[in-house]
Amino acid sequence: MLRVLFGISDTQECRSGVDAAIRLFSKIKEVHFTLVHVSPEVLIYPESGIMNYSQTEVAENEQSKNLVDEFIELFAQQGISCETVLKMGSPVDIILEMAPSFDLLVIGASESSMFYRLFGSHQNSFIDNSPIPVLVAK
Repeated sequence: MLRVLFGISDTQECRSGVDAAIRLFSKIKEVHFTLVHVSPEVLIYPESGIMNYSQTEVAENEQSKNLVDEFIELFAQQGISCETVLKMGSPVDIILEMAPSFDLLVIGASESSMFYRLFGSHQNSFIDNSPIPVLVAK
């Protein structure tokens, strides 16, 4: 059985990656997808003003759950069921820690702006450090 770890994020490129993954793997009977979304830890600095940490954390968790539900539905429309994992922390560290239990890591291509590719993307970290093959889908 092919075990695929699909790192999801709230980007159009990642959503497009679902289409690519479905085209590649939908005909394979023995494939298992695990969708993982890693939310960055919520950092609150007291000097920045008054903020309710628990409300911020609840809102972040709700956004993450909605995102995972959206991706589950995209796969379900093609008859593919997925396991899901929600974690909090560094996306690169957590996904790379999970990777050895899988055969393939699928990530969406970096957003198209040059600034984002240079400063806001984890794509190169996954490619350079993954212990398993990485499919960059767009």
